[in-house]
Amino acid sequence: MGLSLWLVPNPTQLQLIQKVLPKQPKTRPVSAASYPDITPHITLASSGKATQDAFLRAIPSTLHPIPVEFQKLEVGDHYFRSVFISVKKTTELVALHEHIMAALDRDGASPSAPAFPHMSISYIADEDGAAERKNAADELRDITVVEGSETDLDGAETVVLRCGDSEEGYVCLARFEGTEVWIVRCEGPVQHWQVLHKITVTPDVTVT
Repeated sequence: MGLSLWLVPNPTQLQLIQKVLPKQPKTRPVSAASYPDITPHITLASSGKATQDAFLRAIPSTLHPIPVEFQKLEVGDHYFRSVFISVKKTTELVALHEHIMAALDRDGASPSAPAFPHMSISYIADEDGAAERKNAADELRDITVVEGSETDLDGAETVVLRCGDSEEGYVCLARFEGTEVWIVRCEGPVQHWQVLHKITVTPDVTVT
């Protein structure tokens, strides 16, 4: 796959979301490649040609935290989009994505970002099939995902992640704040992927 550029939630939200990502089921056999530990993120761009320096050049010189709003829990037909949450195409998120894609394209990197924007919840191997992906989504709905619990002003569907208990009750997320941009080498099994560079996004940060 090469290199990817990820928008990652702030550390507190990242930890909350990671707690509820599906694990390998104990009640049924699945492939060893299914349900790896993953870092929740939005892929802004991927390229098999780009260098790390090209990705750094593609990032806007001034970055702001990017709000990411959840829309719908979906089941896909690709390993990396087995079960995912589609995300609202906000002005800020689309502008960042388009800036990066255009810069990489000018560099001849042939960038891609399938099904942008989305946040994957599970990677499930093809040999486990559509039935296992549906099982994972159904189990999320039973425990973690509350659908249609908010009314979107645009009339779009919304979901909330019920991420765990606090002293006041459940911690629920309908969105996250993208405060880190990671450059990740995505080659081989997921557990072998390498984070090459992290940029922490704070108000009016300038990338150097």
